[in-house]
Amino acid sequence: MSKAGAKVEVISVERRAEIAITPRALLLSAILAPLNSWWLVYTEIVRYAGHPTTTSLYFNVIFTITCLIALNAIIGRIRPNLTLKQGELLVIYTLLSLSSCMVGHDMYQVLIACLVHPFWFASPENGWEWLFFDALPKWMMVSDKEVLRGYMLGGDTLYKMQYLRVWLPIVLLWTGFFMVLLVAMMCLNVILRKRWTEQERLSFPICYVPMEITRAGSAIFLSQRFWGGFALSSFIDVLNNLAENFPSVPRINIRTIFLNQYVTARPWNAIGWTPFAFFPFIVGITYFLPLDLSFSCFFFYWFWKAQRIITAFLGWDAYRPLMPYINEQSSGAYLGVAAFVFWIARGYFKDVLRRVIGITSGADDHGEPMSYRVATILFIICFIISVAFWIAAGMTPLIAVVFFIIYFCLSIAVTRMRAELGSPAHDLHFAGPDQIITRALGSQLIPKRVLAAFAITWGFNRAYRSHPMPHQLEGFKLARDVGYDYRKLMYAMLAFGLWGSLCAFWALLDVYYRLGAASAKIVGPSVWFGWEPYNRLASLLRAPTKPDNVGTAFVAVGFAFTMFLMSLRGMFSFMPFHPVGLAVSSSWAMNWMWGAIMLGWIVKASILHFGGLQALKSWTPFFVGLIMGEYIVGSICNIMGIVRNWKIYRFWG
Repeated sequence: MSKAGAKVEVISVERRAEIAITPRALLLSAILAPLNSWWLVYTEIVRYAGHPTTTSLYFNVIFTITCLIALNAIIGRIRPNLTLKQGELLVIYTLLSLSSCMVGHDMYQVLIACLVHPFWFASPENGWEWLFFDALPKWMMVSDKEVLRGYMLGGDTLYKMQYLRVWLPIVLLWTGFFMVLLVAMMCLNVILRKRWTEQERLSFPICYVPMEITRAGSAIFLSQRFWGGFALSSFIDVLNNLAENFPSVPRINIRTIFLNQYVTARPWNAIGWTPFAFFPFIVGITYFLPLDLSFSCFFFYWFWKAQRIITAFLGWDAYRPLMPYINEQSSGAYLGVAAFVFWIARGYFKDVLRRVIGITSGADDHGEPMSYRVATILFIICFIISVAFWIAAGMTPLIAVVFFIIYFCLSIAVTRMRAELGSPAHDLHFAGPDQIITRALGSQLIPKRVLAAFAITWGFNRAYRSHPMPHQLEGFKLARDVGYDYRKLMYAMLAFGLWGSLCAFWALLDVYYRLGAASAKIVGPSVWFGWEPYNRLASLLRAPTKPDNVGTAFVAVGFAFTMFLMSLRGMFSFMPFHPVGLAVSSSWAMNWMWGAIMLGWIVKASILHFGGLQALKSWTPFFVGLIMGEYIVGSICNIMGIVRNWKIYRFWG
């Protein structure tokens, strides 16, 4: 290409970038973020009437973008030049998704409970004060009972100087820590972006819906099949919302079948809680997943159930209640996915390393949000800061280093799952680095201050559903497909990590001081999130555990089985068992999702078998309609229920 041609191309990219990362897009995002946080707190905590941040595609963000699209259509008839372009809508989508992560079900909702819980609920009966108060890092927590009285009981306001003086330093401290994590994740995404989006060309299924509905002149809204799917899912939501408030209205029961009630004899009753549910939006999302992943999700769900039955049949659970260590196997599977990422891209990472140290390399970082050298150095700095932060909180240096190595490996695994296969959920409950380390060493070998610090890390390690790293990479993917500037988007995403953090703290604290985190006015687990880590901490201190070699071995089993499945897929292209399905199938969400995923797999496989690729494409609008109908009408009913104090039908969660 000539210099003139290159110059024209650069100018073209800059113009396209200006269309996307515009002041009005950023301003709209900034205005919507606190409203979005407030909505999430009310629906996930106050009313416990929906849990958007426990799935991969957040219904609150899709609803907001749809409202902007509708507003766009109205403005377009009057002043076409004022309408938001697709790039701007996708920027707003990305920034609101990141903001939602911060206030999400597995982030600040849990964190804030961990920061206050022991100081309010300590009592002579539980003995927490003498048991572990001396080990808690009080400089990062709120211990003043007078400050916590309004927080727990309600009928108060956050906006008192004595409260703000206590909370503001805590909010800024934790916002700073999470900004360090977000920058570290961004650096990893910068290094991984080209490999996953351009070399491996991963499909990013979660990006399909926002990409399609924001496309200018998209024919999908003119499709009869789209409106057929929309009508079906929205009808179910409207009818069930009416039934919640008017008992005479018939209900369509799509989530009240529990298979475990039909098997009461041992060993079959070892399957435990087994709901069978039909969620239209899950069927819709499944349509965009590869068939091997959707098959693997419900196949391995029953694979875990079979393990429970066999364990009960052999009587192993009588002397090892945690058998067959499903959480441990799942954490091993997640780590196996991360290991596979590094293994198959080892040549690419060698080139990146050469680029970082200044040796001639095939890795090209031209046009990336930052150079690979800057990304690597910045990641190392963030890693060191994170480790130092938790050393100050009580961890030993070695444990802090191992903790964050595991944490970032799990983060990469979650991001890979989303990028490659669009997993509809990725929980990994109770299997984070704190659990892995405690199991491997035993609590008797771990200092009390480390165990106390682990209890606080519950605030971002309880589960991995509302994890921000996948949303960052999906933002880069959308930018690549539409053609706007990576670097400007990176700065915007980091800025909204900061803004989203502040909005999350504000929304939670404002609501808790008005209603009371421990009051009957809040239905959700605002207090239970705090009981979990501190009950476990007290248990570990009262009855110190030895190294659980069996549990640790099962982590290795999950890791090895994942690598085995990866190898089989490399040797046999027809292999239907995907290791990502193994990793995500043991989750809480999969209990609810497996039936809908199985139905979606049957429908997609049938369409593909009898109609081929052309039929698969022609039916796409119907399944987008299933998602949109439930997300739009379900969101409207959710908002109306919150505002009018009506009962709300939970179409998810």
